[in-house]
Amino acid sequence: MRALATSVLAVASAGALGASCADIEAEALVVAEARDSDPEQGVARGRALLVEARALSPPCPAGEAMLLGGIASNLHILGRNHDAVRDYGQAIALLETGTPAQRAFLHRGLGVALLELESYELALEHALIALEASDSAADTIGSAKTAGNIGNLYNSIGELELARDYHGRSLAGFEATGFEPGIAGALLNLGSVAAKVGLKALEASDVAAARREHLLLRSYNERARELFSELGNERGVAYADSNIGLALDRLGQPEAALSHHTESLAARRKLGDLFGTLNSLLSIASAQAHLGRSDAAATTLDEVEALIPDDAFNLKKEVAAQRVLLTEARGDYRAALAAQREYGRLGALAADAEQRSAIAALQDRFDSAQAAREIESLRSDAEVSALQLQRQRQVSQLGILAAVLATGLLLVLWSRLRIGISSSRQLSVAARTDHLTGLPNRRHLLELMQLEVHRVDRGGGTFCLVMADLDDFKAINDRHGHDAGDVVLREVARRLRDAVRKQDSVARWGGEEFLLLLPASRAVGAACLADKLRKQVSAEPVLVGPQCTPVSITLTLGYSEYRPGTPLDDCIKAADTALFEGKREGKDRVMASPATGAGPVGAPASPVAEAVTQGM
Repeated sequence: MRALATSVLAVASAGALGASCADIEAEALVVAEARDSDPEQGVARGRALLVEARALSPPCPAGEAMLLGGIASNLHILGRNHDAVRDYGQAIALLETGTPAQRAFLHRGLGVALLELESYELALEHALIALEASDSAADTIGSAKTAGNIGNLYNSIGELELARDYHGRSLAGFEATGFEPGIAGALLNLGSVAAKVGLKALEASDVAAARREHLLLRSYNERARELFSELGNERGVAYADSNIGLALDRLGQPEAALSHHTESLAARRKLGDLFGTLNSLLSIASAQAHLGRSDAAATTLDEVEALIPDDAFNLKKEVAAQRVLLTEARGDYRAALAAQREYGRLGALAADAEQRSAIAALQDRFDSAQAAREIESLRSDAEVSALQLQRQRQVSQLGILAAVLATGLLLVLWSRLRIGISSSRQLSVAARTDHLTGLPNRRHLLELMQLEVHRVDRGGGTFCLVMADLDDFKAINDRHGHDAGDVVLREVARRLRDAVRKQDSVARWGGEEFLLLLPASRAVGAACLADKLRKQVSAEPVLVGPQCTPVSITLTLGYSEYRPGTPLDDCIKAADTALFEGKREGKDRVMASPATGAGPVGAPASPVAEAVTQGM
């Protein structure tokens, strides 16, 4: 089947393209499919077809749009995401009367490319447009693809439960239609979430939970690899091999993991998949380090650094993080400190780049809307002039009619503008808000903390962070169910929000963890507030379930004070370390970080897996 599609494309590019829009649109889908086998060739063929399509009379804007989308799909695989965003944007502007499936294809693809560029808010906006288009057309497969991409977005920003929900919805949609490529992709994505949940369990020293998640990671990807192999999808096989390797590495089998990562790397290099190649190299470096091959790991990281695009700050952070571990294992603590500082510097750069990208995108949208209004105004003026020339005897009547029409048009445009502004604001709020508790999410708080760092570093002073975690939350879920757990989380969020000052920020950091930002606070103030929070949360039980069953809850908190000029990550880690010490000392207490230097407060004695984008 793939050979037939390729031959059809070759004939078309040689000049045998039919004159109908349906022919062009069919060829565009073949161009898009090339991303799984030969994306470089897909771009070249798509460009050749585009020249021919633009020469047709009458023109076929829908066909041109779909060709641009197919080209952009291949550019994304090649790591040329800025070019992909440009082509997707042009395609969406061309597609005036396309089908819901075509609109979904273009907006879904644009969302994926923006996600790679870490423009999360815009990525979510386009993904939601794609999801609405597919849902309205009862396109189960299209909806499942977009749900998977939204799951990837939430996975990227650490909202793992939302990510798992969307990927579950995606898998159910694909299974209902028997769409095997989608089933395989959804399995990969569920594995990616399992990898992150497993890592969090390791960080919490829950070895049994971590092992369960990593076994899930391997199981999902073994099933996905089998499906991709049957489908002849080399890129999918490479993704699955990479994730199986990650699972084996975390399950204590680094030699077997290295074998899978090496196979994945070979396939990705063959396909020209830049970001896939980088991820495989990073995984190989990790496996080499676990096997004690530090020199080989360092050489692999050098190769990664030579390939990383200048604006891929998160990948650069991953390299820095691996160098920290590698140099510490060698006992070279001076080099480890330098790598740790580089990690913090890259984190700040990533936050600044995302903010600049969001501002630029807003300006682009404003400019586009203004241009559209000017064009509409000129078009209306031309129409009025033509009517005046043709109907001179009815000038007064037409003037009245034109005024009425203009007023109606202005009202419609104003209404659409208000709807657009409202939708944009709602999407912005959604991208920065935790779905369950209504608190700011991790991403939003990171932005606020970075602003606070800049303020303190410029003008002096300091601030504090408080990390809070519900004690024995898993037992609540096990005994009363996850719905009861959600009720507890919402109530704890409310109590925390009600107890802090107006200038303080409370965010859901992930799972049952909350992080508080206390501007212009010193350690002693943070200690007092943390103990107040501990008491307020545990003051009365939370009522859950239809029987209003009382559930007693307690909170363990750790706090740290920011030291001007130091990386923000150090301050976050210090609060997290203090929290961990509080858990180890018996829970239901407040603990200061060692660097903060304050004593314990309170009673009784307080002390990365890969995902795959779904068929753009």
